[in-house]
Amino acid sequence: MTVENKSFIKYAAKLIILYLLLDYGTTLFIGITTQGGIYIEWLDKYFNYVAWLRHSILSTAKFVMYLLGYETHIHSTYILQIKNGSGVRMVYSCIGYGVLCFWTAFILVNKGKFWFKTKWLISGLIIIFITNVLRVVVLLIALQKKMFKPFTLDHHTFYNIVAYLIVIGMMLLFLKQLKKQQTQQG
Repeated sequence: MTVENKSFIKYAAKLIILYLLLDYGTTLFIGITTQGGIYIEWLDKYFNYVAWLRHSILSTAKFVMYLLGYETHIHSTYILQIKNGSGVRMVYSCIGYGVLCFWTAFILVNKGKFWFKTKWLISGLIIIFITNVLRVVVLLIALQKKMFKPFTLDHHTFYNIVAYLIVIGMMLLFLKQLKKQQTQQG
């Protein structure tokens, strides 16, 4: 086995392990901040980043809907609904924490200067967040206007395809910029 192959295997293993830790760690966190079973009220009350993320997505989508001329409101922390119309329920699988965890793991396992990686990490998280907000907005309008599903896919699968294509594009740009940065230093 060549040095390059060993290097790649080590890199891939670190990426997969970190992704799994972040993703399953979030799943565990959801479990202990949801009433029933093992429940840690203090974490739920003060550090529930998953609930904060859902609220941020729905609130931002609500604002975008307002800009588009729709009056909406948020029900029971899970549902964004057009006044007297259709609604979107954002359950845990819709929050997009899997793609956020993958992007975070990818940035963290790569080499690079701290500020370079921080800029890319935050920018990528914001882009992924915006795509999720846009998904909620488009889905809500499509439901209201009784529009068809693209390619007969459910919105969750369609969003995952689009989100991961965007992430792959961001990964390629990141690696190109990282190589450029390393070339300038060396």
